[in-house]
Amino acid sequence: MKIKTLLLVLVFAMVSVVTLACNKPKETLVIWVGAESATFYQTQMDAYIVAYNEANDEDFPYIVEVKPVDTGTAAGVFLDDQEAGPDIFTVAHDNLGRLVAGSSAIAPVTLQALIDQINNDNPASFQEVIRATVGGTEYIFGIPYVAQSLVLYYNNTFLTEANVQTWEGIWGVAKAQNKRALTITGTDGFNNSFLLLSTRVTDGTTSLRLYQNGVQEDTFGTGDDTISVLKWGQRFFMDSNGAAQASSSGWEVELKDGLTLSVIGGAWHFNAAKAALGENLGIAILPKFTITAEDAYGTVAAGTQFQSGSFTDTKMFVMKKNSPKAAYLQDILLYLSSKQMQELSFNEVDNLPAYKNAATEFTKMQGTSIEAKLAAAQVEMFAYGIPQPFGFQARYNVYYYQKGAPDIILAILRNVDGSYNTFEQIKARMTIVETIWKTGQQPAA
Repeated sequence: MKIKTLLLVLVFAMVSVVTLACNKPKETLVIWVGAESATFYQTQMDAYIVAYNEANDEDFPYIVEVKPVDTGTAAGVFLDDQEAGPDIFTVAHDNLGRLVAGSSAIAPVTLQALIDQINNDNPASFQEVIRATVGGTEYIFGIPYVAQSLVLYYNNTFLTEANVQTWEGIWGVAKAQNKRALTITGTDGFNNSFLLLSTRVTDGTTSLRLYQNGVQEDTFGTGDDTISVLKWGQRFFMDSNGAAQASSSGWEVELKDGLTLSVIGGAWHFNAAKAALGENLGIAILPKFTITAEDAYGTVAAGTQFQSGSFTDTKMFVMKKNSPKAAYLQDILLYLSSKQMQELSFNEVDNLPAYKNAATEFTKMQGTSIEAKLAAAQVEMFAYGIPQPFGFQARYNVYYYQKGAPDIILAILRNVDGSYNTFEQIKARMTIVETIWKTGQQPAA
């Protein structure tokens, strides 16, 4: 309650509020958020309006309605009918390119207090993916307020905290118990990205480049380290006790029935993982792994250790362009995206904050609950990942996910038809993947 009260005082003390006389029935100002957060943010906006009315001579001129949506598809739904769309809505940052394509369907941030808050409160990696250039000028379009990354869910009946430090540790227990070490929740380029995005433990580097600095041609996926990692991954996926995609029964059933020891997933998988394992659910960052002589290629020596990687993303608020309620939207967003509100959101609905100092400043993150462990693991994974770099141009997302590259990588890992036995064969196929990333097409035969 103290956080909420302080937050409202700050909003109305720092920001001058525009008041408009209006005698006609109030229109509705619509905000879209994830379904898990709609009730929470409706309560906060109700409190905002009460405080506004107390601080001003006239009541807030709109009814505010917070609606639940699938944030993964919100951008597409909005673009299908912008006129009927919300005034403020939530999207993953990698949707930015499609929202600003052409003349832009969303409005840039112009309120200095909000710009300052965005610059002061967010990590550098998020600062890079919330901006876009329209008409030759760069603007901030996104206001981060939720973050996410992939983590390891595991069965602590069989695995200890020491075991889950490395894939080899999990793999060894799986062999001893005749179980699967890992199930991946999806074969797409997001849920099966832990090997592709891995980095050297010694210095955190990788030769992999995906649309570096937004440049389409600055994309590279055939480095010695990438080839070595995929060769290691091939052994992991080909072993009967190693990694596999979920069976037709689903990863939740496999985890519950003890057929698999671990699953890579995001916060959106948490409830299902908890339902499957209950008190036996453990959570950790994604494990490390070590290249053997069998995997070492080119400049990568046997014994080189890699840290599994993740896309570490932000969900952000954006504003409809030319909204008739534009005079009020940025003040609302200053309130909804503040670090105080992010802490309250984490406390009440377990939204992982985007605020860069959350791990050290938010009390609940220091706790021992399973929810606190999930948050801590996600935050720790931010050191080993990158935001999806597909928001610069809408086509980047399509090229990476929808033109066949994830299927080729999975085929390499599964060594389909024995076609990827050698380093040269793996590199040849990754050359095709690299071309798809750059052009959206496979090279001519």
